[in-house]
Amino acid sequence: MSVKPITDAMWPAILTLQEEAYAEVAPESLEVLQSKWQRSPDSCFVYQDGEQLAGYLLAHSWSGESPPSLFKPLPQKAGSDYLFLHDLVISQRAAGNGVGSVMTDHLIKTASMLGYGKIRLVSVQDSSIFWQKMGFIPMDTTVCASYGAGAQFMQRDILV
Repeated sequence: MSVKPITDAMWPAILTLQEEAYAEVAPESLEVLQSKWQRSPDSCFVYQDGEQLAGYLLAHSWSGESPPSLFKPLPQKAGSDYLFLHDLVISQRAAGNGVGSVMTDHLIKTASMLGYGKIRLVSVQDSSIFWQKMGFIPMDTTVCASYGAGAQFMQRDILV
């Protein structure tokens, strides 16, 4: 079991995991997901258990006080004030085994190595307790309704 960079061959499995994970938010298209990876490939990776993907994480550079819109490819030009954790999905069979924590820790180390001072995300589907355990704190920022009911913008500072 290990964290690995995303390759082109992994996208069908990533789409399957995304569809399995989201009940309250519609899945995004391959084009939209790949736009995150293409912007910041060093901060996008999978957790592989043998030949099967047990999870994936997509994070990309971003700036501004609002999170990026869902369902739209990232714009060609955007700042890089912080790393935005777009998506962390763990397969149902790997849930509860610490995979999310391992992947988040890997992202934090990656963010530090890349020189980012903070990571932001939008907590969806009642995941804010997990993110708080990982050191993220809620921000007083409204998010687009497309993120679903109860979505919460959160941030974690990174020691660089």
